[in-house]
Amino acid sequence: MAIGRVTTNAMIRRYTTNLNNALGDLDAKRNIVATNRNFNSIAEDPASAMKSFKLRSNFWRTGVQQDNVDDALAKFEEVTSNVLNCSSMSRQFIETTLKGFSGPTSSYEARLSFQQEVINLQESFLQQMNGKYNENFIFGGASTKDLPFTKTEDGTILYRGLPVDTPTSLTRDQVSTALEDTLNLSDNPPTVPTLTTALNDIMGNSENISFSKIKSAIENAASLSAAQKETLMKDNEDVKNQLLYDTYFNEHSYRDIGFGMKEKDNEIVSTSAFDTAVNGLEIFGYGVDEDGLPNNIVALAGELAELLGKEHISEADQERYDKITDKMRSSINDMIDNGLAALGTKMTFLENTQDQLTSTSQTLNEQISDLDFCDPAEAITNLMWSQYAYNATLKVGNSLLSNSFIDFMN
Repeated sequence: MAIGRVTTNAMIRRYTTNLNNALGDLDAKRNIVATNRNFNSIAEDPASAMKSFKLRSNFWRTGVQQDNVDDALAKFEEVTSNVLNCSSMSRQFIETTLKGFSGPTSSYEARLSFQQEVINLQESFLQQMNGKYNENFIFGGASTKDLPFTKTEDGTILYRGLPVDTPTSLTRDQVSTALEDTLNLSDNPPTVPTLTTALNDIMGNSENISFSKIKSAIENAASLSAAQKETLMKDNEDVKNQLLYDTYFNEHSYRDIGFGMKEKDNEIVSTSAFDTAVNGLEIFGYGVDEDGLPNNIVALAGELAELLGKEHISEADQERYDKITDKMRSSINDMIDNGLAALGTKMTFLENTQDQLTSTSQTLNEQISDLDFCDPAEAITNLMWSQYAYNATLKVGNSLLSNSFIDFMN
């Protein structure tokens, strides 16, 4: 049986390797105890490091989504506060006009005094409608930097340049007049068959066309050239106002709140994000009713002020007053029932999402802690064992190197 010969150099090399390994392990355990981390560089544990990066990326994204939810909730709380203030002022409008037309206070001088009160209240109303949150106008839809509601010198209330009492549809005669003006620029004068064909292309057999349909109807009108379509949509005031309606009711301000925000055809997929835009027209009303009265509550207040300023009140004026006050009441109810109810639904949804994101954030934080950070008791125990192993290695070396080959020669 052959017996391998172990030389002194071989023992020393093996011992040196073991000693270095023990020292390296001791140093690693010291670093873990000192930093409380399982690894301090990617090289130490590439697999865990990559997993940690992914968890931290998700944790950061969740934090951004939480901030978006918090910001949206704060904005909607401001919106709700302003709407409640407006509803309170609306009731004051009614009380003021009732005083102005009742009993001994129905004199012209008294009505002028009440008229000024209504105008002042109207201005206060506009201030609420132009409320801000974080320097952004909260009722401006997707346009939050420009004043949404303004009042012209003649008392017209505008929403981003559009009179709020603009009808929400065009009649056949209005479209015919708009087409005639457009065709006059290219066909002087326009021929009847051309005008009729273009009118039928847009209107079909309908007597009215709503703002939600007019853009596509013009774009699909085969009898009109591209230049004529552009002229019709840019130069005719009635058509332009309808297109503004269509724009304002189809714009959005999406925020990522944790539903995998995605794009398709350069548009945000609505189900993958949350729309924080608040359209002031939807809250405070737009268009006119069958009596020609504005649906917007501030424009309706302007009708009240105009009526109060008349020197002589006729039976027709009294009848109009009754319609205005009745409509004011219904406008308040619509603003509360529709506006606040919709806001409440959105806020409840955001609050539920906020709870879900908080739970997700806590879970991710726990996973990161378990992966990145060590258990202090376990780390100290491992350090003590490494220290014990290193000390034992030193003792073995001391006994191994205490007698050398030269010592035996002597």
